[in-house]
Amino acid sequence: MSPLRENRWEDAAAFRRMRYGLGLLGFLLPFLLALSGRLVDGVVQPTISDVFHTTQRDLLVGGLSVIGVFLAVHRGWRRHPGRWVSPDLIVILAGIAAMGVAFFPNESTEVVTMSQKVLGLTFAPVLHYAAALLLYLMMSLTCFLIYAPDAEGVERRFYLLMGRVIFASGIMVMVLSGIKNNTDGTFARLIIAHNLVFWDESLGVWAFSVSWLVKAWRDEARRKARAWHRGDTRARPVGVWPTRPGNGPHPYDGSGLPLADRPMNAVKGLLAPPRPVRPTGLPVQIEARNRHRRVVDQSAPKPMATGDRGRRRA
Repeated sequence: MSPLRENRWEDAAAFRRMRYGLGLLGFLLPFLLALSGRLVDGVVQPTISDVFHTTQRDLLVGGLSVIGVFLAVHRGWRRHPGRWVSPDLIVILAGIAAMGVAFFPNESTEVVTMSQKVLGLTFAPVLHYAAALLLYLMMSLTCFLIYAPDAEGVERRFYLLMGRVIFASGIMVMVLSGIKNNTDGTFARLIIAHNLVFWDESLGVWAFSVSWLVKAWRDEARRKARAWHRGDTRARPVGVWPTRPGNGPHPYDGSGLPLADRPMNAVKGLLAPPRPVRPTGLPVQIEARNRHRRVVDQSAPKPMATGDRGRRRA
């Protein structure tokens, strides 16, 4: 393998690990905030934003800063024809919004950060909620406009479902927060007692993190399959590759993909329309493959034509 290709392979592996790390960080962050709040302060905060005013502030600001910086510098998705917005712009805005949520705290009675000192205790929460709204909007658009157009079948429906979950959770956060802050009824007390706003915010973060991890996994599987069929032996995925006599793995029937990809291929096969069948009872594709593999026995005597027999006797 050439040094240039070797460097590209190492860069792709490092980028892949960063994508997986970002997805895992986003998925684990709500659990870490809830667990640390329970262990240190004995209570889970009503919202994720309220963690900023506790001793777990470092976890929230650090986690959101890492996620925001990575999203802001992330590149690599192509813009589809006819799309009115660039995928890079969506991800950049999501990263800026995540950092805005981290550095502009919500309501507070005292100045504890530089942003509160500069902007004041009234305007800083406005930027916090605007950044949170932008973050949920960009996370849902990531699933709708970046992930779904590149996928098909079950994978595409999964991304669309995650986008709807993120969008719905953002709407529910506003509804639950309005009830909690402006009413004093039984439902408001129920929201506070069970931290419904915190877990609803976490649901949107989990949906985005899972969709991010699935997208990274599927992109890597497709990239390895393409590289393997181009002859790059280092691209061989982990798993058992079925052997075929004189034949490599076939991408069209799923044998050239890792074992982890085969359940999704099986589901796609169940949902796909049946293949056309020849009178012989075999699908058209299999019959054509067998026809090309026929070997003519050259050693068998060929029957001679009648004219050839007459000339030989003469």
